Amino acid sequence: MEKIASKYISYLFVIMLMSLFIFPLIWMFILSTNSKTDIYSFPPPLLPGAELLTNFENLLAQIPFFMNLWNSVYVATSNALLILFVCSFAAYGFARFTNAPGNRAIFLLVIASIMVPPLAGIIPWFMEMKWLGWIDTHWPLIIPTAAYPFGVFWMYQYIKQAVPDELYEACKIDGASDFRIYIQMVIPLIRPGLGALAILSFLNSWQNFQLPLIILNTTEKFTIPLALTNLTTQSGTDVAGIMLGTSISVLPIFIAFILASRHFIEGLTSGSVKS
Repeated sequence: MEKIASKYISYLFVIMLMSLFIFPLIWMFILSTNSKTDIYSFPPPLLPGAELLTNFENLLAQIPFFMNLWNSVYVATSNALLILFVCSFAAYGFARFTNAPGNRAIFLLVIASIMVPPLAGIIPWFMEMKWLGWIDTHWPLIIPTAAYPFGVFWMYQYIKQAVPDELYEACKIDGASDFRIYIQMVIPLIRPGLGALAILSFLNSWQNFQLPLIILNTTEKFTIPLALTNLTTQSGTDVAGIMLGTSISVLPIFIAFILASRHFIEGLTSGSVKS
């Protein structure tokens, strides 16, 4: 009897905790369906309104929403794919060629760079992007950020656990090149780790606000987080439009998580395979 009571108490606690985290998302959608007057009323609305279509039309009239949404999809997807290749390939080099001169020192330098605040070198970074002629383009949001130290560390740990040295030796005896070993043997074994890194990279790029704010000047090139700031003007803030735009912008994150959820969970929980 005590075990059953404990079980139901645990379920109740989990449901209460889950509701606490889900409520802001639900309320965000509810506010997006109400008028400005209803949003600022007291008590605030807790049920969906009838202004969803009007708010959507107002949103499209103020910013090129779908173009900004596409910019976010393009930047986040491109950046995540590039991070997967760069980080896994670098980690493969660190894990495979442990006896190479400077391997350990360079790897420690990469790990140490995780501790450096991203904005510490923002001015030299901006000057470099200006020198390259990449201001007001999407390249600074895709290419430089592919050097992701945590991603290298994550994939290094995963490769060390998932790929035994005996497999390297067996492939070398069969005459496989190092790049072929990376493509045909290492990549399939570390797919759960890649799935987890893909989700984290996509999410980081999707919610990035500071770098687009510094780099982009043209409204048509804005990503979603930056474009939604244009809904705040001297005449006021379109709260309903911001809530509606944010509600739509979280959908790609859910889709990305659903597509890679199996690999994401495996990557976070297992981290190794049997040799």
